[in-house]
Amino acid sequence: MKIALLQCNSVNGDVAGNLARVQNAVRQAAQEGVDLCVTPELALCGVTPGHFLQLGGFSAACLKSLDMLAASLQDGPALLVGVPVPSVYANGLLSNVAALVQKGGWQVVSRKAYRNQELSWDAQAGLDCGDEDARFFDRGFSCGIVTVNGWRLGVVLCEQSLNEDGSFWNVGHGGSALVELLRRGVDALVHMAASPFWQGSQESRERLLSQVAARQHMHIFSVNMVGGNDCRVYNGQSCVFDPTGQLLARGKAFEEDVLVVNTASEQGGSRVERLCACAEEDCWHALVLGTRDFVRKCGGQKAIVALSGGMDSALVACVAVEALGSEHVTGVLMPSPYSSPGSLSDAARLAANLGMATVTLPIEDIMRVYATTLAPGFALFAERPGDVTLENIQSRIRGTLVMALANRAGALVLNTGNKSECAVGYCTLYGDTVGALGVIGDVTKTQVYALGHWYNAHIGGIPEEIFVKAPSAELRPGQKDEDSLPPYAVLDPVLEELMRPSAASRPKVKSADLLRQDIQDRLLRSEFKRRQLPPVLMVSPSPFGTAWRTPVAGVFRLPKGQGDEA
Repeated sequence: MKIALLQCNSVNGDVAGNLARVQNAVRQAAQEGVDLCVTPELALCGVTPGHFLQLGGFSAACLKSLDMLAASLQDGPALLVGVPVPSVYANGLLSNVAALVQKGGWQVVSRKAYRNQELSWDAQAGLDCGDEDARFFDRGFSCGIVTVNGWRLGVVLCEQSLNEDGSFWNVGHGGSALVELLRRGVDALVHMAASPFWQGSQESRERLLSQVAARQHMHIFSVNMVGGNDCRVYNGQSCVFDPTGQLLARGKAFEEDVLVVNTASEQGGSRVERLCACAEEDCWHALVLGTRDFVRKCGGQKAIVALSGGMDSALVACVAVEALGSEHVTGVLMPSPYSSPGSLSDAARLAANLGMATVTLPIEDIMRVYATTLAPGFALFAERPGDVTLENIQSRIRGTLVMALANRAGALVLNTGNKSECAVGYCTLYGDTVGALGVIGDVTKTQVYALGHWYNAHIGGIPEEIFVKAPSAELRPGQKDEDSLPPYAVLDPVLEELMRPSAASRPKVKSADLLRQDIQDRLLRSEFKRRQLPPVLMVSPSPFGTAWRTPVAGVFRLPKGQGDEA
């Protein structure tokens, strides 16, 4: 049998465009004489369409697209395609299905298994395994079998799990869905997936599928979505395993691909694309793809990046240029009286190295106007210790300026805040938090520097001075981040431990450990800011908003004697 895994970059809601993408991919595969083509889950409507699913005409359009596929591919290979169809179990809901398109017709052969209606959590790996669109789909479930060229193929759509204890892959009890499918007799499993990327996810996914293939002594053909969809990035890297668990083929990373596998060939008749060499390379490609697709799927081409001369804005500028092209990225320098000459020259040199245009908008005069205008209001309130009102105004001035330029240019502002700052609230609402997309909002400061070093080693362009200077927002004379925060080398490991998903893997924060307690307190107090941040590209196992979410209005306070379990 010759099978093609169609690694599609579907656009949420774009049924017409996705239909064309699938048709083109099938035609490309047909040139290689394949017997069967397979798309990822929900390829015809996009993997997270949300309330598009409930808008008038959307469901009917998905059905129409199946009719159009059947008509246009009636002389081509069989196709398994992911699509929503009206439920036969629950009125008003849909079924997330695999439809077999063949010989001018189509039929539903498999329905997705959902574990829970709500978002769920894989406590071992720290992965958001849920599906926020699950509420639109019924609980009906089936794993169908299709016969292609003498092969009995079990077709499965299931929620992601990173170990064989996951509800679908677990065959340790007789009632599991996989056991029922295996009892019916299949030669291979076709797994239609939409598994989001996070650092280490591909290795975990391949390890699981290899174990299942070897344990059940069958081939597994797993096709995965690729592309950026709002906050999530899908890395592709579809893969095929033989009955010994050996990897036969792997698709491209972070690119659309048609992966053709010939089971009659000793080597699978295909290719095994390499895994990224390190976590930084993986993360870099995810950020670039997520940024490119966010801007383009929002209908845009251009981006605005505020350049401070620091590491965060430098990395975001590099991502933006790689994603969109230097001609579509504009850097904005906004010096205040406290900006060092080195910051301006470093930002200008970075922009020159990247080939991007810049504009300089000094803010000193605007700061004076704000201070004069606000003076009567300030007189009503006594100044508080540690007051940072005027510092925040600088940030909000800059936020206003970049948003104004974005309005004029028809561009999107790319936010430059990192995860460490977001975690402890070291950011100014409506100032440095503005933007359409948080490019590095799920990347800690430590990782930002690691990515910067990787970038310079493989591409190059960030001035060395940016690496060696002490991080600073330069909102007052001589200010450094460490005036307000623990060193990032101390802060980041504690944050990562605190945000682990289960009590078993979380550290015991001792009441006597004042530093850890302070970091936890800041983390909990800053939820109100995080709720107002732009969408953030999720690239870690513990992103804010899914893996981590606490009340905005609440106080974390335990009875005396229980603090050690905080």
